Amino acid sequence: MANAATAADHITLNPGQGGAVVATDFVNIQDMGYGSGVEGPAHFQVVKLSTAGPGGFALLSDSSPVPARIVSIGSSQVSAGFIAVRGNTLGDAAVPVSISGATLTVSDITIIGGTLDRVAGASCDIRSVASGVEFTIRGTGAGGILAVKGDVSVPTGLSADIRSLPLPTGITCYSVGFNDTVVQGFAGFTLASGVKVKNYFSGLEGLTAGEQNSGGGLLCVGFTGALSAGASTGYLLAPGEEVFIEIMNMDQIVATSVDYDGSTTYVIASIMGT
Repeated sequence: MANAATAADHITLNPGQGGAVVATDFVNIQDMGYGSGVEGPAHFQVVKLSTAGPGGFALLSDSSPVPARIVSIGSSQVSAGFIAVRGNTLGDAAVPVSISGATLTVSDITIIGGTLDRVAGASCDIRSVASGVEFTIRGTGAGGILAVKGDVSVPTGLSADIRSLPLPTGITCYSVGFNDTVVQGFAGFTLASGVKVKNYFSGLEGLTAGEQNSGGGLLCVGFTGALSAGASTGYLLAPGEEVFIEIMNMDQIVATSVDYDGSTTYVIASIMGT
C-alpha cells in the first residue's frame, strides 16, 4: 500500500512490514503525454540531486550548486569558457566603461584580448616607479611641452652625471649685418638647447660706429610678429653685449637696428646655435 492510499503522495515499501517510505508526487491525470494511449494517473518519484563526481556525495544546495559551462551561443563556439562582449549589435565595437564614484586600483585590473586605451577624467598620483621605466611626454601644444604648476622638489641625495647627459649634435654659427629699416629674420635650424646672439662691433678695425659693415648700432631682438623695423620694443643689446635665448628653432626670432637719431644705423648680429 502507499501510505494506506494508492492515490496519495509517497509509497511505502514492503507493505504490511513497515518498510521505508519513498517520496513521490501523485498526479491524477489520465493522459500524461509521454507515450501513446492512457498512461495516468501515476506516482512521480521525488529525487535529490548530487553534484559530486564518482565515489563522492554532495547534495545540491546554495553552497554546492550545479556547475555550468557555456560551450556555444547560437552557432558560435565559446573559447575557454569566455564570452565575447561587444559594444554594439554587430559585435565589432569595444564596450564603453564608465566608472563614477569608485576607487580604481590599477593592480587589480586584468585585461584579456584588448588594451586599456586611456582613463578619462581621472585624478591620480604616482607612488613609485619600477627600475628601468621611462616616461614619454606627449602634449597637444607646440613641441609636446609638459607644464608643471606648483612646487617641484628634488629628493635628498639625488645626483646627475653630466657625462651621461645628451649633448647637441649640430651647431650653426654666422654673422649678418642689417640696418634700422628692416626686420631681419633667420633661417630655420632646429635647436637642442638654444641660441646665443651677440651685437658685434668691429671698432678695433678703425671703423666708425654705425657705418655699414662695421656695426656698432643698438641691436634689438624679439619674436616673430612682435617687432617692427627700427623699434626698441624687444631685448636691447649694446655693442659687445650678448644674450642666450632658449628656443627650439632659429626662425622663431627676428632682430632690427634701433633708429634713435633718425639716421641709418647698422648692426652686426653674430649667431651661435646648438
